[in-house]
Amino acid sequence: MSIDSKRRRQGGLAGRSRSRRALLALCISAALHAPVWAQETTAEAEAEKAKEAESEEVTTLDAIEVTGIRASLIRAQDMKRDADTHIDAISAVDISALPDVSVLEALQRIPGISIERFAAKDDPDHFSTEGSGVTLRGLPNTRSEFNGRDTFSANSGRGLSFQDVPPELIGSVEVFKNQTADMVEGGISGTINLNTRKPLDSGSRLLQFTGQANYGDLASEVTPSFSGLFSNVWDVGGGRFGLLASLSHSDLDFRSDGAQFGAHVEQGQGSGLYAPINAGIRTTSTNRKRDGASLALQYQNADRTFDITGEYVRSDSDSKWVEYAFFSDDAGGTPGPGSVYDSQGRFVSGTLQGVASGLGPQTRGSDGNTLLEDYSVTMNFRPTDRLTLKAELQYVESTTDIVDLSVFGALANQAGGPSGVNIDLVRRGGAPRIDFRAPTGSSQTDAAYFTDPNNYFWRAAMDHIEESEGDALAFRFDADYALDGDFFRGVETGFRTSERDQTTRWSTYNWGNLSEAWTGNGLASFAGGPTSTGFSLNQAGPFGFRSFHNGNVGGLPGGIGLFPNPGLVTNYNTFRQSFDVPGVLRGSLSGRPGADGFYLPAEINGTNEQNDALYVRLNFENDAERRFGGNIGLRYVRLDTRVDGGITFPTLNLPPNVLATLPPDVVAFANGASSSEAARSSYDTFLPSLNLKYELAPDMLLRFGASKAVALPDLGNLRYNYNISADITTVNDVATLNRFFQSSGNPFLKPMESNNFDLSLEYYFDESDFVALGFFYKDIKNFFSNNTVETPVTNNGVTQIVDIDQPINIGEASISGFEFSYQQFFDELPGIWGGLGVQFNYTYLNPSDVPQQNLRPVQSGSQDDANRAAIPFDNLPLQGLSKNQFNLVGIFQNDKWEARLAYNWRDDYLLTIREVNIGLPTFAKDYGQLDGSLFYRINDTWQLGLQGSNLLQDEVITENQVNPDGLRVFRSSFIFDTRYTFVIRGTF
Repeated sequence: MSIDSKRRRQGGLAGRSRSRRALLALCISAALHAPVWAQETTAEAEAEKAKEAESEEVTTLDAIEVTGIRASLIRAQDMKRDADTHIDAISAVDISALPDVSVLEALQRIPGISIERFAAKDDPDHFSTEGSGVTLRGLPNTRSEFNGRDTFSANSGRGLSFQDVPPELIGSVEVFKNQTADMVEGGISGTINLNTRKPLDSGSRLLQFTGQANYGDLASEVTPSFSGLFSNVWDVGGGRFGLLASLSHSDLDFRSDGAQFGAHVEQGQGSGLYAPINAGIRTTSTNRKRDGASLALQYQNADRTFDITGEYVRSDSDSKWVEYAFFSDDAGGTPGPGSVYDSQGRFVSGTLQGVASGLGPQTRGSDGNTLLEDYSVTMNFRPTDRLTLKAELQYVESTTDIVDLSVFGALANQAGGPSGVNIDLVRRGGAPRIDFRAPTGSSQTDAAYFTDPNNYFWRAAMDHIEESEGDALAFRFDADYALDGDFFRGVETGFRTSERDQTTRWSTYNWGNLSEAWTGNGLASFAGGPTSTGFSLNQAGPFGFRSFHNGNVGGLPGGIGLFPNPGLVTNYNTFRQSFDVPGVLRGSLSGRPGADGFYLPAEINGTNEQNDALYVRLNFENDAERRFGGNIGLRYVRLDTRVDGGITFPTLNLPPNVLATLPPDVVAFANGASSSEAARSSYDTFLPSLNLKYELAPDMLLRFGASKAVALPDLGNLRYNYNISADITTVNDVATLNRFFQSSGNPFLKPMESNNFDLSLEYYFDESDFVALGFFYKDIKNFFSNNTVETPVTNNGVTQIVDIDQPINIGEASISGFEFSYQQFFDELPGIWGGLGVQFNYTYLNPSDVPQQNLRPVQSGSQDDANRAAIPFDNLPLQGLSKNQFNLVGIFQNDKWEARLAYNWRDDYLLTIREVNIGLPTFAKDYGQLDGSLFYRINDTWQLGLQGSNLLQDEVITENQVNPDGLRVFRSSFIFDTRYTFVIRGTF
């Protein structure tokens, strides 16, 4: 049921809006909800129609006065005010008019929401210009939906990848921070609902077009984007038929440059001085293409007792990137004499001498596609004035495909020549400076040394493949009966059943050496020529000189270095032909014993989830001068889950004489066998909810919400993928087993549970102006963490103890905080100044004893360790949580001009407890970003605009924690494009 229809039917709290606000709402062409059939009595309907007719002239005048940014803010304010629980919202009146260029970037303007700037939580070496994830009130456990219906991307997560959704499809965004009984379960931190446009929202013909030219100052490429929408309504058969179709295409090139220091080590035990062992630079160029389409068909009968809506939403996102890096976390050198440290013992400047053992060029390419298709049919029927029925059928299909390829080169130590390069480092605030120098004693200049192919060899190659698909079928039925009482106004009840099937195929990152000194086969030089095996890697094709620009961070002499040709990592067939040579080079993914195509049995994981829910909700409201109302409800949920997977046992690739030194039971256990199995689990719970709203004074509301919520574990954490490995040490041809170990998901992981409480005071003091202060508290248990458990596993008649690192449920904790929001236009100012407006919101978060919600190192442990969930250090905060964050937006709008300048800031936070390459906790420093837009309305049809993002081009800086006392040292600095977009919009 729509909020607006409830307001009209109940004469409710939300209905006490000023008449001018109500008239303005009628003019907005992209309303939040699907059209609603009349739920009021015939007399009420006729009175409403008469009121609308009497106000038609005023409505038209107001529509001329209020458009663009202000109209969107008025609509978002109405959504917040009229909601049944605590929400914040964004509205886009015009197509392609979200305040930011992506849904994810727009979300960060909402109080309590932060977005991630890195490609993966445990891989902060790789920056993501458009962002990659959402936390709400410090927690990542947020549910996503289209038009109130569950949706997802087919990856290891649970919900939607917002960065892949075209913003042109979206009419509004609601962020629910508490819940009602009729809402689909799954979000402890909240629910983010993306509402698409419907033809009966406007009720008239509408044709809109937007064209864009995008330019990034680092990428230095101009790329096009466009979107179009057609909507119309026709009178047919005594009713109304509406059609809306939209298409969008976005093509964007962007680039990020990074400079980083390697792992820091203490310079002598107890010295308190920490210096990096190496340093490096990297640059990543990305092309992202995003296509979207939507189709909505609606029919509503003449007396508005029946309507049907059919919708199709499609989002297709391609992301291709190539990275060049001159770096290696394996390489090591020592700080030379004269190195400078600050008062805390952190390295400031100096020269790292003799950096060797793998330092060199790396070329990496990734090609990923995410496709989402959402089909739905919704029918509403009012058989009587009191009873309303709704039925909804939805089918979602999603796929994710990724090919990730890397080729590594390294600097070679020439026989009899100097060993290891030198690196000059300076870090005194601002961007670091990193300059690579030829080895001490080299006869070559710096520039000559780094451009001589004889100084490089082909070191290794790595491939990773992901091919995942999922679908879900859901049916929902709701009934709403209006009560004829002075306080109790209506009863709602319903059920929902859904089945989700997903198959995740996720290969290991298949690293393998090409030529290494320790192989004894000789080094394959960039200059060509065979190794002692008789195989020459010169056949891999030409590698090129690349200009390596990294802002003001220094780098390779003259900006020139040698890197593997990008053609090797952008075409998988070329990669395999070049590097998958059995018996000579690295082994292929498909050549592994027991592999099915590219995947081992335990790398193919199927999940089937059956979700059934029932709910009842009672709506109430008084008729006093100061309105009081709300809803109370109960939801029952049952989940039945089956996870397909299996076990792969290790293969001991040892010479026969060495293998014979191991115990027979170890050899029997590690026979390389594989098996496929399935795990089943069930979970059910009751979810009560209570929402109250009291009118303290005209336009001043006191709101309270309490509910129990659950967050379902990511599908990646449910994987049943026991790939067991053997840790064996060989000394003098005698082998010793240290342990068997493996990392896996946990198919018996339970949902997190939370009791949520919200209290807010909201004052709406003009049609577009409000101020609100809200407090919240979450009491949470069954956090998702990780632990290593010693588990007996039997194979081939032998039982061995295996250290299984897997997700677990652990602990209880709480998160509290408050949110402040303020929005106002200063109409009372004279002349042009009357077009000024401002938005501001601030969020404070206070976690208490929250355990880590992320993976931890693979290490030996026991069942007793589950209570501690060991992490590298004990004093780490909750991952992803910034205690303080704010948004400040300046706005100007008159009849011709619209301008917006938006600044978003969050303080430092923990990115990951274990960076994937060096195993240390990584923090992101506090960061702010300034974005802006300027639009000029030529006439009622055409509008021109210029948008800019990352206008200040501030650094994104990360740090590593290196000791239990909390000392943090510099890890990396990233800069990325300042992006400009020229926009032309037409409305016909």
